[in-house]
Amino acid sequence: MSATGAVGAPGLWESVGTALRLLLGWSSVLIGVLDLVVELDRRQGTPDSAYLLFHGMLVVGGVLLISLASIAYRPSPAVSLVGGLVLGAGLLVSAVPADTATCCLDTFAQRHGYPFAIMARNPGGDWHVDGLHLAANVLFWGYAGLIALLLSCLARRLGRPHEGTGCSRP
Repeated sequence: MSATGAVGAPGLWESVGTALRLLLGWSSVLIGVLDLVVELDRRQGTPDSAYLLFHGMLVVGGVLLISLASIAYRPSPAVSLVGGLVLGAGLLVSAVPADTATCCLDTFAQRHGYPFAIMARNPGGDWHVDGLHLAANVLFWGYAGLIALLLSCLARRLGRPHEGTGCSRP
């Protein structure tokens, strides 16, 4: 059944969106599991907590993307705003304080961003922005936003079981 309620094959753009969602989901799960296993199998030193958290989020977010068609509700604009706010606020708030993380851009004295440093500089020097780490942080905070969006839909649905919740089934 399509989003309009008519029975039929999905359109081209719906199929492309589904394929991209599944590709990103499976890639996230595979990369997350592989990197978690490699990091936990280290023989020396302790595993980096930010690295473990990032790859744990990849696994959880990937599983959610894979299963989204069976669990997701179509969120209202207000509920969608929750996911967007988590993404934006997570990037901004994590980039403000200086970070002493063991990972990334360690040749610079001041590093900013979580879970990976995305901006760095030496005192009195120019800023350096790392595009790959920025993309990884956007993915991390995007998955956090997806979790917040799904939890908001669930909370609204549980709070008003017989009324419109702002989250309807596709």
